[in-house]
Amino acid sequence: MKKTLLFLLSVFTVLFFISCGSKPAPEETKPDAPAVEKVEQNDEPAVTDVDASEIDALKAQIEDARRLAIEAGADKEAPEQLKLVDDLYDSLKDDDAKLKANSKAIVDKYNLLSNYSKAKNAKDEIDENGFAFYSQKNYDAGVKNLEAVEKAFSEEGELDGSVYTEAEDAYKNFNSILIIAYKKLAKEERELAYAAKKQADSVKAGVARKDSYKAAVDTFQSGDSSYAMQNPKRALEKYTEAKESFLALYEDVAEKRAAAEAALEEAKKRVAESAQYAEQADARNPITEPIDGIEEEGAVLLEEDNYADPEDAEAQIAEELDDDAETVGEED
Repeated sequence: MKKTLLFLLSVFTVLFFISCGSKPAPEETKPDAPAVEKVEQNDEPAVTDVDASEIDALKAQIEDARRLAIEAGADKEAPEQLKLVDDLYDSLKDDDAKLKANSKAIVDKYNLLSNYSKAKNAKDEIDENGFAFYSQKNYDAGVKNLEAVEKAFSEEGELDGSVYTEAEDAYKNFNSILIIAYKKLAKEERELAYAAKKQADSVKAGVARKDSYKAAVDTFQSGDSSYAMQNPKRALEKYTEAKESFLALYEDVAEKRAAAEAALEEAKKRVAESAQYAEQADARNPITEPIDGIEEEGAVLLEEDNYADPEDAEAQIAEELDDDAETVGEED
């Protein structure tokens, strides 16, 4: 019996140690990977640090570019394109980030319309005055530039970057023709205005009509200033105005001078007749004693005076125009 108990006790002891040694080891736990936040894709450039003063400055730039486009005639020459840019601006003006990201593109679009409108107006002026012959090369190039811009306007989708250059080149080509034409016309008109001034000087208009003469001189010199500032069209207008003023002065003063000379001749004739009558009377009844109111022969009746030289009243203006500036776009 004791042997049986010892045997069972030994079996239980062995089983106990076996169970302890075969206990499974705890599993290793790996840390969870950080969660990845899904970010939506945005085609617009990222914009940060937008402040009110910066947005106000950007809006001022855009609105200034729009004003220049309107002044150039975009509302008449390209009304549909102008509306598209206006609508784009209106859709972004309340979103500071988007406005900042797109402000340059909006300004560029308004500048495009400005150049296009100025080019159209310049071409119309050239056609109306027949100025194309002054530089046919620039005219033909300008026409091609305009056609490229108008073709781009007629197509759907975003404008290609080259369109902006085409519009700018169109205006440059047509404007160069206007500069060449008006410089030539201004120089010719200046010669006529200078000749008119010489006529006014010949009748001493600077003395007879001092204020009007000075105004005409100022207008003439304003033409020279405009020419020097590369605004020959304005110079042409001023030279024409000065020419007409000098001619009007010449005609007015010359007419009055002729009338005065006629009156003077009539007075001389009467004085001569009076002198003849006096001689005859003196021969008949000579005066032997002084009489009140009749001065002795050779008496000085007026104090001597030095009168200003009328030549000093003439304005000094260069006969020829200083035209050292190179003409833009002129053909060799």
